[in-house]
Amino acid sequence: MDERSRHRLFEDQFLAQLRARAAALVGSALPADGFVVEATGEGADAVRAELSRLRVYDRDALEKLAGSRSVELRFTRRVLAGLLRRTASRVRVRALSSVEALLNGRPPAPLGREDVLDALARYEILPRRERPDAVVLASATGFSAEAMQLAESPGPPKLILLGAREDGGWDVAMPASVRKSPWARLFELETRDDRLRRLQYHLEKNADLLDSRGISLPELAGQLGLSAAETEAVLRQACRNDNRLMTVVHDGVTHVSRAPLAMEGDTMSVWSRLRKLLGFKPTVAEQVRTLTAQRVTLERQRYELDQRVERLEREEREALQQGKEAYKAGNQAVQKQVADRLQRVRRELGRTRAQTQMYTQQIDVIGTHIHHLTLAEQGRRMELPKAEQLTATAAEAEQMMSELSANAELARSIEVTGETPVMEQEQASIFAEFAQMAESEQQAAAPESASRSPARDAQPATRAATPAAEGQRAAGPAAERSPERPQSARPEMS
Repeated sequence: MDERSRHRLFEDQFLAQLRARAAALVGSALPADGFVVEATGEGADAVRAELSRLRVYDRDALEKLAGSRSVELRFTRRVLAGLLRRTASRVRVRALSSVEALLNGRPPAPLGREDVLDALARYEILPRRERPDAVVLASATGFSAEAMQLAESPGPPKLILLGAREDGGWDVAMPASVRKSPWARLFELETRDDRLRRLQYHLEKNADLLDSRGISLPELAGQLGLSAAETEAVLRQACRNDNRLMTVVHDGVTHVSRAPLAMEGDTMSVWSRLRKLLGFKPTVAEQVRTLTAQRVTLERQRYELDQRVERLEREEREALQQGKEAYKAGNQAVQKQVADRLQRVRRELGRTRAQTQMYTQQIDVIGTHIHHLTLAEQGRRMELPKAEQLTATAAEAEQMMSELSANAELARSIEVTGETPVMEQEQASIFAEFAQMAESEQQAAAPESASRSPARDAQPATRAATPAAEGQRAAGPAAERSPERPQSARPEMS
């Protein structure tokens, strides 16, 4: 799909989602009991003006480019016991796109501040009674940071920007007054299932971290563009759907990780809790989850030490550089200060590296144990046939193949052709007829070969006379005339 088609499809989906969202919320969550959708012309006018600026006079270009359609959502509510309807709010909706980039075949960039201001200027020239209370602008490539800041202004009109994300979500920017009002739910176009799919996308994208030290909840919330509470709710749902996912709390921060072995059945079954209370030995899957939680904790601690080692190594390099410069300048006092600091840094660096090595060895031991438990449990869960069963099945298969070969040979030997003695006699007479016809043709061809032999003997003489004839043809028309015929003499002139 090319960029034009993709932006056009985005425009269709965005307008349809917003209309469906309004239909679902009106009369319940929104302070309105009805709404009307009307097409407006500012989108087509903007695209037409851009085509004129670029000197593109293609009539079909206006229909093929995104951004040419704009609508107005007019929300109403009943007053005076339903006798009258009053307009509660006017919302203008439009999807923006970079017309020049789409025409030139370049990938469009996120829309900037000037693009948003140009779109807002078209609503300022409307009559006062037709001006919208809010303007909703969407972009398939998103908006820049400067453009998103325009939505924080109180208005009028109040500006709401919705930029499409790479993972399928939305970056929504709106004024604080709208965010605190019931109208904010109108622009929540993403369902819980959509958020769950986006969470799975980011988990698979960071699979290496998920299988090692885990992903912290704040980091995951930043990637999703959601709050910590919304991210935690989606994460709990993902853990219920996939029992390999697990959460580990380290230093008061929740981290999500993935165990190599899935739990059999419900992870929080009554029998599991009862076995844990009675002090029975946990199952292999429970042991793997416990060891995985320990590994995640050790991985996080080693990661923090790695960050500390990196900082100390940077301080060591800086101290060495300062000491070199002080030595060149001949400043003994500075050299002594740098040397003292370098000694402290190197001692701390050695201790930190020792701790890092200890964590690495512990992680190796736990990882090896998890690997062995996983292999043993997976082999136990998969019921494979034993040696006796394999031998018996092979013997049955061999006996079946032997019987099948014997039956096939017998079938070929006793095959009935359907021929009778009468049919054999008729075929013999036909064969005799074929032989008689062949002999008669040979006898007829013998005299012809004898009559052609003298002609073949005369052919050399004919070929011998051929050079004379060719010489006569080369002599021209004069040689063809008879020599006995006298030529007429020309009369002499007196």
